[in-house]
Amino acid sequence: MRSGLLRRLREFSMGLRGLVSFLTIIPAGGKFEYAPRYFYLAPLIGLIEGLLSSLPLLISKPVGAALSTALTYLINGFQHMDGFLDFGETLLTGRRGEDAVRILKDPHRGAFALTLGLINVLLVYSSLLSMGKEALVTLPITETAAAYVMYTTAYLGKPSEGGLGRLFIVEAKGKAELTSSTLLYAIITIILPLLYHWGALAISITITASVLVSLLVALLTVKLSHSRLGFVNGDVLGFSFELSKVTLLTIYSSLGYLLTVH
Repeated sequence: MRSGLLRRLREFSMGLRGLVSFLTIIPAGGKFEYAPRYFYLAPLIGLIEGLLSSLPLLISKPVGAALSTALTYLINGFQHMDGFLDFGETLLTGRRGEDAVRILKDPHRGAFALTLGLINVLLVYSSLLSMGKEALVTLPITETAAAYVMYTTAYLGKPSEGGLGRLFIVEAKGKAELTSSTLLYAIITIILPLLYHWGALAISITITASVLVSLLVALLTVKLSHSRLGFVNGDVLGFSFELSKVTLLTIYSSLGYLLTVH
């Protein structure tokens, strides 16, 4: 019994570290083959990304916001942005079926993709720039929510025939894993504002926005992906991450006066 427990703990450690290594540029080690079955821990990875990305916000606003914006893409190796550009361009072309899949897999970037990328970066930067100390809380919450949306999209979506994304989407189907991921996401979203002594109104707004955006983006992304491609793949997961991130940050910055830290 003891050896079985130790074996499971080692596997958990390998899987979690493998997930960190796959989803970020952090050299955590682990084993990739274990990573997909621990995909439900994505909110924890999002929290790590958010905390690291928020550190530059402690220095002067313009430079800090720019560095923080850059880190939101650098820490995950631009892989979510890559999916955002690929699937976003596919959506904007209006194509469906095989034509849509062909555009999705085209390595060349078109005007649609470049424009989407510019809009994404500008919105993230301007949102962080417009917020004060609130961003030290809202950015980690946003990254946590984005990672949860990515997992939820995988849970709801039909996997593609191949690709690395298929491994994670197939492993995301368990109800126990969905419950665990949801609880982890909820705990992080609630605890972070409390640690910074936010008031009840600010916490309520933060949680409500996070939950609504998470649900809507996951459902919308899956619906669009199924109707255009017929499946969900890694690019679609990256799209859901970036879309929820930029949407939440824009909402939080728009409501900044209600989230003021006293």
